Parts: sequence; C-alpha cells; structure tokens
Amino acid sequence: MVANVVAENAHTVTQSVRPAVVDCDVHPILSSSTALLPYLDEYWGDQLVAALSPTYEPNYHPRGSAIAQRPDATQDKEGRAATTVEGLVKDVFADGFTDFAILNCLYAVQQIHQPRREAAHARALNTWIARDWLDHDPRLRASIVVPMGTPRAAADEIAYWAAQDDRFVQVLLLGQSETLLGRESNWPIWEAAEKAGLPVAIHIGGVFRQAPTSVGWPTTYLEWYVGQQANLEAQLCSIVSEGILQKFPATKIVVTEVGFNWLPPFLWKFDKLWKSYRPDLPWVDRLPSELIREHVRFTTAPSDGAEEPGRLDSIVDRMGSDQMLVYSSDYPHNHHSGPRDIESGTHDGALLDRIYRQNAADLYNLVVPTTSGKAE
Repeated sequence: MVANVVAENAHTVTQSVRPAVVDCDVHPILSSSTALLPYLDEYWGDQLVAALSPTYEPNYHPRGSAIAQRPDATQDKEGRAATTVEGLVKDVFADGFTDFAILNCLYAVQQIHQPRREAAHARALNTWIARDWLDHDPRLRASIVVPMGTPRAAADEIAYWAAQDDRFVQVLLLGQSETLLGRESNWPIWEAAEKAGLPVAIHIGGVFRQAPTSVGWPTTYLEWYVGQQANLEAQLCSIVSEGILQKFPATKIVVTEVGFNWLPPFLWKFDKLWKSYRPDLPWVDRLPSELIREHVRFTTAPSDGAEEPGRLDSIVDRMGSDQMLVYSSDYPHNHHSGPRDIESGTHDGALLDRIYRQNAADLYNLVVPTTSGKAE
C-alpha cells in the first residue's frame, strides 16, 4: 500500500488504502429477454422477436420457493428482487459494511445450444451488465458470462472484456458443464483467463444437455440442489488431475454458492487416492490438497453451519488454511442464516478480516481509501 500526502487548506492529510470488503456473489436478474434487444445486432434481435422473445432465465432457484429471495428484499412490481440496479444497490450496501459487490448474472445463455446464438447472447448480456448496472454505481463489479459451449468463443469473450472494461473482475463458469472443465477442449478458457489476470468463478448451475447428476435425472429440486456439490467435487478433481494448475500456474478459482464444510473430507480422500495412483498423472507433482489450497477459494454463502459457536474455527482448521474463504451474501437468495452470521462461529478477528477483506483483495486487488491522520 502506498500512502499519499495531500495538502488541503494548510493541513496535511495522510491518505492510504485498505483492502475492500467484497461481496463475491450477488445476482442481478434479467427481468425480460427484451432487455437485451438494444445490445443484440439486427439479425439476432430479429431472431429473438421472431421466437416471441424466449427467456433463458434458469430455474436454479424456483420463483416462489423459500430460497429464491429474501422476504425483506426490495421488490419490483412483479414481486421480484434484484431486477433493478436501484433495488439491488439499496439492499446489498444497506448496512454500510460492503465496499464492492461482484455481479454474477445467472441468465442461462449457456443453455442455448446453438454456438453463434450463444456467443451473441453472451456478448449482449455482458454489455447489458456494463451499461445497465456497472455504469450506475461505482461499487459494482461483474463476472464475464461466457459461451461455454464453444471454448474458443468463450476465450474471445474474455479477451474482449478484459481489454474493454476493468470492472469485469472474473470469469463465470457453471458447475455442470458438458465436459469436465479440466479437459483439453476447455483449455482456451483457462489460457484466456490467466492471460487476462482474472480469477474463474465456478457457480452452481448447468448447461443441461445431459442429466445434472452422474446417475441420471432427479425428480425433485432438493436432489438437484444437493447434487451440485458432487458436480463441483468432480470439477476440482478434473482441474487438478488434468494439470490445469501446472499448465496455467497463475490460475485462481472461486467455487461459488456450494458451501465449504464438505471440503476437508474431499481433500483427505483426494490426497489418499493420489498417493496410490500417482503413476496415472505424473504431472501432478504435489498433494492435490496443496494445489487446491493455493489456487481455490470458496464463498461463504451458504454458510454450512459455520455460524454455530466455534464451528467456523473448526472448519478452517480442518481446511488447513485461513486463505480459502471469501465473503458473499448470495443476494437475493435466502439461506438458513444471514451472510454475516458466520461472525458467531469464531472469536478470531484476524480470521474474519481475511474472509471479509484480505482474501478477496488478493483475488481482485480492490482497495478503498482511508484517512490515517490529520496534522497542522
């Protein structure tokens, strides 16, 4: 951090910066597909209108379900939260605690299984985020939504926004992909993200070209939601085993909205079996747990019970690192505990400071000014 000395009215004010409090998972909602029309070219706009403006709004959190939105969230005329920048900003920054919020838009362009249409809608969606959201409040940042169906097109989208707009601070992928994210076909995405210096967020959700579990289609929402953890375990196993972290060593990953209490036993099993099968992947020259601790972060919502007294301390101890958790509210979604209830799980102020500030600062390099003193 560099301190600046500013002369003002014959007084000297010493200014510095501190790591920002970053809410790493906030969801703006596209209220209507027609909102993309100003950002689609004539051909794709005509296609959208001709198809009676179909929506690609996913059903990851069914409207009307308890998890879909908080009861106290600011709502639009249809009773929906997070559809306007004014409502989202009012709610997310209400208590004055959060400095920046990262928008992860889950509008499912990844479920458009026509490559050119998917790429056009991803570009339009990112432009909508920039113009209709980021332009309206300097505290907002965003993830780049990419056309996952064509990794080269996804890489082009990353390169485009990395060059255009530094308010896009990470890349957004979905946990249920058509192919495991470590596969060589997906390497253009990792290469582009590393070149741009951007973390990659892997969020629950999917492309739904195939069943969302490894053994077929569930019949209830509960099965789908619980099963997302298994998808993220498979993705982390793939990313490590396929050598992504060796080939693209600057890679940073943020596992988003899948909890984190499951991580310690997963790391234990991954290490145990790696020791048995090392000849199968000689390029993985370190324990998988060491690689994951170095390269992967997890958002704190849902909290996985970490708000219970002493529970956060216990989970972090079993993780083996205080650098793996980053704060999130998952706004407007409604989990069993509030975003900052994790404070009840520890008396360690330094740990909370890492979760709220330093770990995210290491990812996004977001800081805010402070005034450290004033003298004659």
